Formats: sequence, structure tokens, C-alpha cells
Amino acid sequence: MAAIQSKHSVPRAQGRRRAQASTKPAVKTKKRNFPRLPRPIIERRGKTTIRRYRGRCFYRFEEIKDKPVDFVEIFTSGEYHSINVRFTDKTNLHFTIEPCFTLQTEFADLKTGNWRRIKRWPLIRSMPFNP
Repeated sequence: MAAIQSKHSVPRAQGRRRAQASTKPAVKTKKRNFPRLPRPIIERRGKTTIRRYRGRCFYRFEEIKDKPVDFVEIFTSGEYHSINVRFTDKTNLHFTIEPCFTLQTEFADLKTGNWRRIKRWPLIRSMPFNP
């Protein structure tokens, strides 16, 4: 006599997964078209590049590229305020700032192309001048 074969298929070793229907309809996101910024006016002074947009400027100091930093110091007193960046080769990048400012300082990682804050320091406010 012939063996009776079942009409059911043999179960798989890892089981079977059922396709689950989504309860929410798929939402299509529209691609946003942001307005393009006008081209900047670019000015070069030696290795320093200044990019000027309407209402703002960006200064890039290429002279200090690849120089290891020893320390950064912020000085505020009366009407004199400065930021001093000291490099390991004993050279300085020194910024003098006019009175009445608030400085927000952040240290960030840009390796992935996105801004990822590592540390944020408390706000530094200029000292008022009282003779």
C-alpha cells in the first residue's frame, strides 16, 4: 500500500512569518525646496578668505591650518576684551573684541558632516567699565 501523504506542507525549520498589514496609511513626504542663498562676495587677503552675504560675514584664517593648539584664553576687563589662541609652536592668534558682548562657547565634532556638540561652556559676559 502506498503511503498517505498529507495535504499540508512541511513546516520550515525556522518558522513562518506572516506579513502584517500596516494600520496607518503610508504618508508621502514632500521634498522641500529651500530658497537658494545668493552667491557670496568672496574677498581674499593673503590666505585669509572673507565670504560676505547680506547681513553677515564669514572669515576663514587659513594661515593657522593644521597647527596644533596649546591652549585658548579669553580675557575680559573694563573696556578691553580679547581671545588668544596659543599654538604649540609658540605663535598666537589674537582677537580683540569691542565692549558689551556675550560669548557662547561650544566644542563640537564635525567628522560625520553634522554638528554634534561635545561640550558647552557657560556664557561669558563682558565686564562693565566702572572707573
